[in-house]
Amino acid sequence: MTGRGRFGLPSVDLLAQFWNEPLDYEVAPEGRRPGRTVTGRTLSVAVLVVIGLLLAVAYRETVSSQPADAEARQELRDDIAAQRDDNDRLLGQVEALQEEVNGLRDDLIGGRGEVEQLHRREAMAGLRAVTGDGARLVVADGPAPEDPDAADLGEVFDRDLHLIVNTLWAFGAEAVAVDGRRLTATSAIRAAGDAILVDFAPVSSPYEITAIGPDDLADDFNASATAEAFAQYAADYGISLSVEPAEGLSLPAAPVPPLDNATPKEPN
Repeated sequence: MTGRGRFGLPSVDLLAQFWNEPLDYEVAPEGRRPGRTVTGRTLSVAVLVVIGLLLAVAYRETVSSQPADAEARQELRDDIAAQRDDNDRLLGQVEALQEEVNGLRDDLIGGRGEVEQLHRREAMAGLRAVTGDGARLVVADGPAPEDPDAADLGEVFDRDLHLIVNTLWAFGAEAVAVDGRRLTATSAIRAAGDAILVDFAPVSSPYEITAIGPDDLADDFNASATAEAFAQYAADYGISLSVEPAEGLSLPAAPVPPLDNATPKEPN
């Protein structure tokens, strides 16, 4: 007695029956293949007409809403630009008032030596505008991917700016600014969605980084591992980075942080 396979084998008689009596739909009785009725055909046509009307209406609504959407986006861009202009104007007023306050404070201090020492410390802390020679760097996003759903690896990230700034500090930079925003010991460069913020102020590509420091600051940066990494980014993702020596750089003072003071704790 021979064993069966996993599902068993059909008998020889059954195979012979399939071979000798194949199914023939052409000669099968008409009753086995009922044709479509007039009602069925009418219903199909009606459904197709309704679907066509719905598609036409949806297309018309989409096309008609495009100008309105474009106008709304442009209005939003204009509002953002106006808000940035207002912020820059207010920041200029704050800087002017701060200079006035600093002048009054210097008059109260009186001693020239004490004033100069205070100015040096303010410059080191980023709270006073400085001028000098150093390096200018410009880093920009690579081309956007053709597929809008693909990850944009050619975009400059906040950590890329961190790396550049930290490398400049390591090579002796005394003052650094990103897109005109002076960095201090408490500055933060962070991502907020697709935007990059420097101390809560938005910056955009191409990012200009200026640094005052040693004469060989640009050469040291170009020979660093950071420059080598960005050269690889340029080859892989199209991110660009240019580093050049610069003379006569002017870096603004950072906004004065709010003053915090301690008070004695009252006894319970």
